[in-house]
Amino acid sequence: MGPRLNAAGRLEDMSLGIACLISDDATEAAKIAAQLDTLNHTRRNIEADMQQAALATLEHITPTDSCSLALFDETWHQGVIGILASRLKDRYHRPVIAFARSLNGEIKGSGRSIHALHLRDALDLVSKRHPHLLQKFGGHAMAAGLSLREEHLMNLRPPLKP
Repeated sequence: MGPRLNAAGRLEDMSLGIACLISDDATEAAKIAAQLDTLNHTRRNIEADMQQAALATLEHITPTDSCSLALFDETWHQGVIGILASRLKDRYHRPVIAFARSLNGEIKGSGRSIHALHLRDALDLVSKRHPHLLQKFGGHAMAAGLSLREEHLMNLRPPLKP
C-alpha cells in the first residue's frame, strides 16, 4: 500500500491517499485504491523511462571519473527525481542529484548520498562559497532537495569525461 500512497503525492495530490485511508465507505475506498494503483503503475513507467535516459547519458561518459553525479533532463518529472537519484546512487556508489525543469528558469534537484558525505552540509558549504548559485536547499545527511537557475547547473557539477 505504501508505494501506492506515495505515488499519489509524487504525481498528483496526496489527498487521494488520505481519502482512501479515512473513508468509511468500502466501495468508495476500493475505487480510490484502484486510482492509487493506476498512479503507482504510471509512476513506475515514468521512473523506468527516466532511468533508461539517465543510463543512456552515463553510457557516453565515465562516471567513475567523478566523485558525484548531477544529471538534468528537461523531460524528467519533479516527483520522481528522488527515486532516480536513489537508484543511480546505489548503482554508482556515489552521491547523485537528479534535476527536473521547474518554473521561471529554475530547475529542482533531488539528491541522495552515501555515508561518506553529509549531503545537506555539502550544499550548505556550496551555498556559503557561492551565494549566487543555489536558490534554496534543505534536507539531511542522506537526502536533500535544492533549486537553482538552469544556467547555473554547469557551475554546480564538474564536467564529465566522455
